[in-house]
Amino acid sequence: MRLVAALDGVAGLGREFLRARGPFRARLAAVLASPAGQRHAMAVLRFAKPRLTLRTNLVTCYEGEGTLLLTRAADVREVLARDADFEVVYGPRMRALTGGRDFILGLPDGPIYRRDAEALAAIVKPADLAAVLAMARAEARAAIEAGGGRLDLPPALSARIPALMVQRWFGIDGGLPLEQLIADATTLFWFLFSDLGADPRVAAAAMAAKDRIQAAIAASLPDAAPETLLGRAAARGREGDPAFDRAGIHTQFIGLLIGAIPTLSKAACLAVHELLGRPAALAQVRAAAGAGNEEEVGSYIFEALRFAPVAPVIYRRAARPVRLGRLAIPAGRMVLAASLSAMHDEDVGEPAAFRPGRPSETYMLWGAGLHTCWGARINRALLPAMLAPLLAQPGLRQLAPPDGAGSPFPRRYPLAWDAA
Repeated sequence: MRLVAALDGVAGLGREFLRARGPFRARLAAVLASPAGQRHAMAVLRFAKPRLTLRTNLVTCYEGEGTLLLTRAADVREVLARDADFEVVYGPRMRALTGGRDFILGLPDGPIYRRDAEALAAIVKPADLAAVLAMARAEARAAIEAGGGRLDLPPALSARIPALMVQRWFGIDGGLPLEQLIADATTLFWFLFSDLGADPRVAAAAMAAKDRIQAAIAASLPDAAPETLLGRAAARGREGDPAFDRAGIHTQFIGLLIGAIPTLSKAACLAVHELLGRPAALAQVRAAAGAGNEEEVGSYIFEALRFAPVAPVIYRRAARPVRLGRLAIPAGRMVLAASLSAMHDEDVGEPAAFRPGRPSETYMLWGAGLHTCWGARINRALLPAMLAPLLAQPGLRQLAPPDGAGSPFPRRYPLAWDAA
């Protein structure tokens, strides 16, 4: 099966290259930057070189000695499960944003990680999600009605709704305009996870953004409502919870905010773009959305994201000399676990087929293991809630592809539909 997938991958790379525009290098870069091109390339690697070692560290924003790219599902899952051997690397940049304190995303397993993870779980109440989803549905319907047959997905819906969640549920307002909150959260995510080349311009923008966000958190604290996450955290801090002393509150909430807005917005854009390229699936998800079946809508969104995930690769670093099967991996080696490839390996039934409703373990959309995204459960519920009103519209189409304006995150994605 891997041989057949590899041959299809070679053919797919050829097709994508012919569709691309510009000189050879520009075409090649465009192909390898696209989800389809990445899928095809990884299919070839899964067969020909599933453990590809490079002398160069491809993630230059974090220290590492060379790179190991893993494309088979068993290797990807094993690396992400062995947290003590393959460590997260985000600590140095996270501390630059928090003023020196670690957020759980950059912490190894241990007393501090467990204390902070448990504290964050404790401020979320069972009824919270229902209120967030109700807000998302209302805002999405309002955006559709106001659009009159067209809208720009990120500012109208996919970034706006998560930002409203941050303001209303998290409790972070502090006078920061919604558009600035979206821009700053996106810059911080870019700096922390996507600035692989360590661009000094991204770093400078991130330092300015974190100052605005930290000021907004500080301004929101005195009047934080008790039903918000910030209000609950402040109350626990006053009771002596070390996870929520003043520095802890700033650390926890800048960490939560970074993951909330750009992740959901990019996922929404990628899912819609993938569905628009599949007319049969689009018709089926439109019927489900029109019937108000968010669970079924979600199954189409998550299957679309299997083909175009927010994070096609999750990177870790060997904490010590370790082995992966027979392969010896030296300490400091940057390990790229290709989750996109793992979701298309041969242990997935008919991996090339678009088949909503696959078992949940098929999907590696929000990480895996100890450092699975804190908001994974929220993402799974919020994406269908905010996209169903849009996907229910007849004749949904794109006017132009998603555009990041030089960033890895869509800032514009103009869509239209047949308004009544």
